[in-house]
Amino acid sequence: MSHTEHTVLGADAITGERGEQLLARTPKVALRLWAGEQAGEENPGHANSYDYVAYVLSGVMRVRIGDAEPVEVRAGDSYAVPAGTSYSFEVTATAKVVEAVAPGDAI
Repeated sequence: MSHTEHTVLGADAITGERGEQLLARTPKVALRLWAGEQAGEENPGHANSYDYVAYVLSGVMRVRIGDAEPVEVRAGDSYAVPAGTSYSFEVTATAKVVEAVAPGDAI
């Protein structure tokens, strides 16, 4: 096993119930990878108790944050969702997204 208090090698990343991998975490921030988001998947409007920022590594998604119009995001784009803000997304081309969450112990 290749864990230390501050590092996790990819093969040892913890996989969550929805397929996301927890790459690293401190009480203040966590880093996750969503690597299997398939075209056609949707996440209906909801809000989280934590802030998060996301960077799209590959694929295409339509993201709606708060009352704003949906925006298409693709590889190289990023977006942020403040805690308590409703958001939703639809994957339109299989996507891979890295996400930072604060506070880290919220997930």
